[in-house]
Amino acid sequence: MSDTVRISLVFPRWLWEEVKRLVPSGERSRMIAEATARELRRRRRLETIERLQRLQAELREKYGQIPSCVEDIRQLREERDAEVSGLR
Repeated sequence: MSDTVRISLVFPRWLWEEVKRLVPSGERSRMIAEATARELRRRRRLETIERLQRLQAELREKYGQIPSCVEDIRQLREERDAEVSGLR
């Protein structure tokens, strides 16, 4: 059994004329299949991003905005540096 399938596609005339002009006849199906695969990957990424954004919104609604820990980390580093250098 073959892993390929023959289908009919409908293209705007101007687009098909460009394909015929720019893509050699033996490479058109491959080019269209590759373009379709790229578009499917793009749409899957967008779908994943949308799911992530919904999850982020749910978590933000459930737990609120998490405060920044930058200042706490800076302070911990300063304390560690002071201990290591013997200043305390």
